[in-house]
Formats: sequence, C-alpha cells, structure tokens
Amino acid sequence: MNRQSTGMSAVVLVLLALGGFGFLVWSNARPAPALTVLVPTQAEPTIDANPWADILREGFGEDSTPLPTVAIPTGEFRPATLAVNSQLAISPLAPDELGDDQALQTPFALGATPTPPPPTATPLVTDLPVTAQFVTRPPQSWQPPPLIPPLSRDPLGRDHYWLMRPVDSNATNFGLFYYPYGSDGPEDAWRVHAGIDMPNPIGETVRAAGSGLVVWARDGLQTESGVFQDTFSYGNVVVIQHDFGFRGRPLYTLYAHLSRVLVLQGQYVNAGDAIGLVGNSGRTTGSHVHFEVRMGEANTVLSSDVSIPGYGATYNPILWMVPYVGTGVIAGRVTDIDDNLLMDVDVTVRDWVTNLVSDTTTTYIFQGTGVDVNADPNWQENFVVGDVPAGRYQVIANIGGERVTEIVNVLEGTTTFVEIAPGNPNAQIAAEAAP
Repeated sequence: MNRQSTGMSAVVLVLLALGGFGFLVWSNARPAPALTVLVPTQAEPTIDANPWADILREGFGEDSTPLPTVAIPTGEFRPATLAVNSQLAISPLAPDELGDDQALQTPFALGATPTPPPPTATPLVTDLPVTAQFVTRPPQSWQPPPLIPPLSRDPLGRDHYWLMRPVDSNATNFGLFYYPYGSDGPEDAWRVHAGIDMPNPIGETVRAAGSGLVVWARDGLQTESGVFQDTFSYGNVVVIQHDFGFRGRPLYTLYAHLSRVLVLQGQYVNAGDAIGLVGNSGRTTGSHVHFEVRMGEANTVLSSDVSIPGYGATYNPILWMVPYVGTGVIAGRVTDIDDNLLMDVDVTVRDWVTNLVSDTTTTYIFQGTGVDVNADPNWQENFVVGDVPAGRYQVIANIGGERVTEIVNVLEGTTTFVEIAPGNPNAQIAAEAAP
C-alpha cells in the first residue's frame, strides 16, 4: 500500500513539472503586440533667422523720436588753419619786452639773484642783413630733446651737465664734428678751436645757457683796451657770468658772431632767455653761433668796468651742456706708452652691434702757450665725443701705426671715460674680440 502511494506521488510531480515547462514555452512563443505610432497633427514651428524683422513689420517704434543722422563726408579732409597775424612784428624784442614767461627756469642757482638794472640803451644793431625767423615757423629738422639741466648722474660726482643748449631743438644745436673743441679744423688749416660752432641761418634765436649776469653785450671790436680778446674773429659778442660756479670758481659762457644782440650789459637773464640772433659778424666762413665755456677768475679787462677770464680759460662745452635724451658722452685720453698726451690724433667711435662708425673726432692740440685749451678738472681728457646713443662701442685710435681699440658702454646722461694707449693688454683683448 505504501509503495503504490509513493509511486503515484512521483508521477504527479513529474506531470506538474512538465506542465510548468510547457506553459513557459507557450508563453514565450506568442507574437509581440503591434507597435502604435502617433503622428502629430500640428506643423513643426520654424525659427526666423531675424526676429527683429517681424517686430519691425508690426510697426514697433514708429511713434518714438527719430535719431539724428550725420552726413557722411565725401570731400577731401583738410585740417583747420589759423589766420595769419598781420600785426606780428619781425624785429627782435627789446630787453624790457622779454617777459618771465619766455624764460626757462633752472633749479641750480647758488647765491642771491641779482636785480637787473633798467635798460639804458637800445640793443646793438649792425649793418648785416637779418632774416627774422619765428619760433612757430615750420622746422627744417628736429633734434632729439635734450635732458634737463642741472644733471650729474656719475656715481662719483664727476659730471657737471649744468647748461642747456643755446639753440632750440628745431635748429642745429650741436657742434660741427669737423671742428671740435681743441682741434685745428680740416687739413690742420684753422686756429685751435676754443669752443664749438652751431651752424644756423642768420636770425636763428640764441638763448642763455644758464642764469646769470650779462657782463658783455656789444660789438667785439669796440673795446676801450683794443680788440676783444686780441682777435678780430668774434664779431658781436654776449658774455654771461653765471650765478653758479665750480669748486668756488666763477663760470662764464660766451656767444659770438651774432647778427644782433638782444640784451644789455648789466642785465640779468634766466636760462632760455633770448640774448641774440645767429649771424656771421667777425671772421667766419658762414653764419653760426660760436659757444664757449670759460672758468676762473676774471683777469682780462675789456673796459673800465668789465673783465672776464682770459682766452686761455676755456673748457670743452660738451662736458657742461646736457646731452640729448637717450645719449651719453665719451671722454678719454690718448697717450703714448709713457703716458704722454698725443695731439691731433684721429679717434673713431664704432657701434659694437652694427660695426658702423658712429662718430669721429681728434685729440686736443696744446701749443705750450698761455692761451691753450684746457682739460676738464675732473676728467683730464684730451678728446670728447658727445651725444652718443646709449649702447656698446669700440673707441679706436692709431698710435704710431698700431691700431688700439677699447670697448666702452655708454649710458644716458653720463660721461664714459676711456684710456687708449699702445701695449695696453685690455686694449689688445678688446681688439681681438671686436667683430
């Protein structure tokens, strides 16, 4: 009995398992229901590339205030010009007409400022033709702007760039390279130069290089003791004793060959005041202003009430006159192997980068007289090259057939000193390193 019931239950379990398996097979074998796709009945919206077109089509802004319109120019542009002032005088100004607004003040002044006496005479007028030139005239050329005096950037205090340039930047306000201070000119044919020459047309304004008292302002040939400085060369001259000096020694500047003098003896002037006009009075080969710097006690009598330092008291103006912006000065000594100064030796300054000649000059000529040119008290040089753009340079001299080269670095507003001598090991190394 028990065996039969056990067999029946096993059969039932088998049948149930087969039935469940068959149900799964049947359910998986049924086809999938059909997919229903819904199609929208509204058209897809479009995007207008310029919605402002629809806004304007609707009349938006038609009741607003219209914006002003500017006519487009069709003709050639012409800058506005000022009417010519027919009342503008072309004659030089009298001293009492020179106002303070025409003066450039210099911050370097020692001692009390003297009071200028009232003018008692008219400015000197010569028979030479004077071509008046106005400050507002179109410049023929412009020089770089000069630095502002007084200037001394040397770390040892050796520089003394205290004077402004006596001629404006829209004219020639640098010295002739072929007739520098201390030289005897082309082909050694001229007298040893005690200053520098700035060539300009007759009538160009000459200005005081510094503040001070005018101690001479007249024809250089008309003196009580004879010819001015024992030479016929100067022509019409202005001499200023400045109200600052150097190591207790008075400082003077001299302006020669003027076509007209605009100041009077005894008049006080500020740096930048007009003191004369460029000319060719005296002994010249063309119109220019001859500019000198003198230093020392007055020992040359010009008249009963005027005395100035002698002709042998001149110093190189380039070491006293401010350089251009971005430039410096090279000063140096050219000597033989025994350290004796060599005279009238050509000196060439060559740009280290471009290998092009930047400037040339010659060493001073000392004639062994009481009217020799002088080396600067600080530098003791025998040549100077001014307005050298800041950079690196070769300074070259031919000494007894030997080419000697030194390398220098020029800085703005400072003096770079160099010594050139044969047998200098540094010079030989520099020459070998030159490109």
